[in-house]
Amino acid sequence: MQQTFQNVIINQQEINSIEFEKESVEISLSPGGEETFEILITNYGSPTHIHFSVSDELKGQIIFLRDNPYVLQKEYVSVVARIPQEGRVLTKGQIYITAGYGSRKKGFPVQLGKIDPKPQEHSEDESHAGNKEEELSFQRSSATLPVKMLSHPKSGSGFGGFSSFIHRSFTGSFSATERKIPKNISENEKLPMNIAFGGFLLLVCLFFLYFILPSSLQFKVGFAQSVLFSILFVTCMIYILLKIAEEI
Repeated sequence: MQQTFQNVIINQQEINSIEFEKESVEISLSPGGEETFEILITNYGSPTHIHFSVSDELKGQIIFLRDNPYVLQKEYVSVVARIPQEGRVLTKGQIYITAGYGSRKKGFPVQLGKIDPKPQEHSEDESHAGNKEEELSFQRSSATLPVKMLSHPKSGSGFGGFSSFIHRSFTGSFSATERKIPKNISENEKLPMNIAFGGFLLLVCLFFLYFILPSSLQFKVGFAQSVLFSILFVTCMIYILLKIAEEI
């Protein structure tokens, strides 16, 4: 007698109830292999028809010699399991049993084929290679990070850029390499910048002197002088801010 790999029990708990002796079934086959098994149907109720079917994954690989048997008490149904020569090594699906003329349907999982250890070893090798590549890329990025930080010295705050800009303006450190312009043009640009800073500081000093000096020493400022001072002050501020915006 052929091997029985599942026992289906119907009408035991209630009418058209379906139970399985095994929760899942494994059929070990290699590509090109074929084997025949038996499914035992045990009926605890009145005689009835049941129907066998499979999920889409197992179509053409699990074949029932009788897919709609009439079961009195016990009935054996032959099942042919096969894997094509070029088929998948491992296939997982479901075998379904329908009872009560379609009113009840239930299935159990089936694993057809063998787990090939070689792909797992290959995947482990690939994972190790991928980890090594990630480590190498991380080391390369870590090595290039200080170089990038040194090549961008202007990444500080706005006040740091402003102080460095003032320092370079008064010390004359605008080199031809940084500015990418001829040296004589850079020297010509420093003169109006120094004038703007000097005028700005002069106007600020006069403003404070006006309020600090005693009334006997205070100088008188007319309307025209106030307008002129305001224009000069705004012009110097705008010129200085524009230069700072260009440098930061």
